[in-house]
Amino acid sequence: MPYLRALAFALAMTGAFVFFVPVQWLARKRRWELRHSIQTGFCRVMCAIIGIDVREEGRLAGASPRFVVANHVSWTDIIVLASRYPLVFLAKSEVASWPVLGFLARLQGTVFVERGNRRAIPIVNAALAERLKQGEDIVVFAEGTSSDGAGVLKFNASHFAMLSDLAATAAAAPTLAPAAILYTERKSAAGRRLDVGWYGDMTFLPHLWSLMKRGGANCYILWGEAVDPGSGDRKALAAATEAQVRGLLVREPLVRDLPASGLLATGVAGRESTGNIASAGDHADD
Repeated sequence: MPYLRALAFALAMTGAFVFFVPVQWLARKRRWELRHSIQTGFCRVMCAIIGIDVREEGRLAGASPRFVVANHVSWTDIIVLASRYPLVFLAKSEVASWPVLGFLARLQGTVFVERGNRRAIPIVNAALAERLKQGEDIVVFAEGTSSDGAGVLKFNASHFAMLSDLAATAAAAPTLAPAAILYTERKSAAGRRLDVGWYGDMTFLPHLWSLMKRGGANCYILWGEAVDPGSGDRKALAAATEAQVRGLLVREPLVRDLPASGLLATGVAGRESTGNIASAGDHADD
């Protein structure tokens, strides 16, 4: 089965570059609605090939534009979320230069930020605000890095700064939508938590092969209630969103039934990954 998955992945990527890339480039340039269907369709195919069964609990809050804030477990979080909704992601600038993945990220209109450069934050926030004004839904992994999923890291407030300003403008007021992401073993009756992280010294292809050999995974997207973007400053909004994400993982019956070594018994995160997509973790909050 893993060999069939690997073959399907190679064929899908080849087909994507032959058919998907030219059409998506044109669709995005001319702002055709087709661009959304192409994105979600491609990501659904990728999830199926890798063996990720995506399940949702609750509903994505509010209406567009949305500022979706989630914990970050793995690069697969992106294809999981994008398999359900047409989304724009915030990623570290290094992703833009990655082979294949970087090209696809640029094609999808990803907003990139230079990690550790505080002077770049206002520029990035302005780009995010412009996307929101255009009615797009943006995803920010506010932990700024990925972990093994054994907890939630402190949410960084850097990219929440423009939300209160937008909230004062009725026409562009965004919905602040919390989301918690959790992976479990598909074949485990107990639904044991599954570590799908791409850690520091791992290279991508062996990591991908390891995922394919595991026999599949369930990924749960747990949606929280909307947070009023005008209810506080950036730190208050980050704290309120983080509390919701932690609460979703604690309250969810599936999570409560996980082994004690699983999620959030103490709220302390597990290993961090350096091979991640997210961007905000290197920005210290004053």
